[in-house]
Amino acid sequence: MIHHASLPANDPLRVATVLAELLGGRAYRFPIFEGAYQAVSGDAEGTMIEIYPASVQLEPDAGFVQSERPAAYHPFHLLLSVPLAASEIERIAAREGWRCDAAVAGLPGQPPAFHLYRMWVENRTLVECVPEVMIAEYRRYMQFATLDAIPAYRLENAAVEESAGAVSPIVIPSLTKEVAAA
Repeated sequence: MIHHASLPANDPLRVATVLAELLGGRAYRFPIFEGAYQAVSGDAEGTMIEIYPASVQLEPDAGFVQSERPAAYHPFHLLLSVPLAASEIERIAAREGWRCDAAVAGLPGQPPAFHLYRMWVENRTLVECVPEVMIAEYRRYMQFATLDAIPAYRLENAAVEESAGAVSPIVIPSLTKEVAAA
């Protein structure tokens, strides 16, 4: 279980406040680093997201350091199950001016894996949101039996595909109608 994660933001307080709203929690200062904040869910698991200024990097030896050129985008993302309706996720994103779209996750040629909303925090960092009424799909899909039954996920196939230069991508098209019907 992942209990906390961190992400960069141009406006850490604003991002922490919005993420806390999505989690049904509260935003707090994160006094470990000046200008850092946390979105705390208040759940029994201690779920929390740390938000650092975009110019901050965490390095193995130096710890927190200021970067002269922060990255515009990051390969990092996370999926949150949130205690909100889909309409609330969309409303919050619209209010903040952040891109948000309904999507279906899955592999080409396979049935949809699960439905989600892709919210681009500050239009640069992906936070996937799944309303509580839709999280059962994700939980069913992310089980060993499901993943083991799909050849594209098996590690023994990875070496063969990598040597051939072909890796099966995850496709996440925007399919608002399918999500609305779910």
